[in-house]
Amino acid sequence: IQQGVSGSLDFRGIVDLVGDKLREVFRTADLGIRWIERDKGLIHYLYEYEDNVRLDVPPQPFERSTTLTLIAKTRQPLVMRNVAEQLALGVQLVPGSRQALSGLHVPMIAGDTLLGSLAMENYEQEDAFSESDVRLLQTIAASLGVALESARLFDETQRLLKETEQRNAELAVINSIQQGI
Repeated sequence: IQQGVSGSLDFRGIVDLVGDKLREVFRTADLGIRWIERDKGLIHYLYEYEDNVRLDVPPQPFERSTTLTLIAKTRQPLVMRNVAEQLALGVQLVPGSRQALSGLHVPMIAGDTLLGSLAMENYEQEDAFSESDVRLLQTIAASLGVALESARLFDETQRLLKETEQRNAELAVINSIQQGI
């Protein structure tokens, strides 16, 4: 995962690489990578698989996500060993998904900023995630958070550079017209 992430600055490419690799390593058909767009108060479901089927989930309001709200407060992984624990926390389902028997949500943090989370669910077994699963997912989430934030900043810089180049070209045309006049 580290080699793949370091070899790419493409945001979508990093998300898909990490998601695919995590599904392979954990042998899971159910994985999610969620990203918080703070200025708009939205959660983007960048990578959502349930039963080996990719879900297309539209962005949702941040406050709708009980798991991310809890993670935002604690900055700690959220392990839900069974349906009763999920119900006690008030966890809401991702639109288009079904109730898992157990779940693991790990924060992606860069500096002091919560960027999103990695989520694994198990629909066949309660108490499906071990401490080593939590530690491994935490390690990957830390690297992924930094890589995605870097890729996002790189993409934003490229966008701003293109806008600046376009403005400069427009100004050159205006200056050329003014000189002709």
